[in-house]
Amino acid sequence: MNTDPNPPSSSSNRSLRDIALSGAVALVLSLLINWLIVFGANTGDIAPELMALNYAPVSLFTTLGVVGATVTYGVLTRVADDPDRLFAAVAAIVLLLSLVPDFTVIPSEPGGSLVTGAILGAMHVATAVVCVGALTDLRN
Repeated sequence: MNTDPNPPSSSSNRSLRDIALSGAVALVLSLLINWLIVFGANTGDIAPELMALNYAPVSLFTTLGVVGATVTYGVLTRVADDPDRLFAAVAAIVLLLSLVPDFTVIPSEPGGSLVTGAILGAMHVATAVVCVGALTDLRN
């Protein structure tokens, strides 16, 4: 009989394989969403000369972000009592920090503007939401 008033969450019992699979799902969904955003920006001829709004850098940085999120979540499931909530908090902080260059650096780049910064910011938000949704049990 378990008398612990705070039993471990189901996420702390997840295997590395399950976390990796959830990370792969997050990566595929994030890439698809971000590629659609790039397609829309390119179709609308919003900033064809802005390198940050092309498929290669978007794919690279989306992949790095999702892999980083997956590794972070995997570590938190091993060391934290409530890894889902802690991961959501970490993801929110990282998201806010990732938006800073979108609105400070990107507007001064060739082809950049506040609009293109907002588009890149939307990609960051989409990826963060997908990662939190795919990796944690907070949606239940």
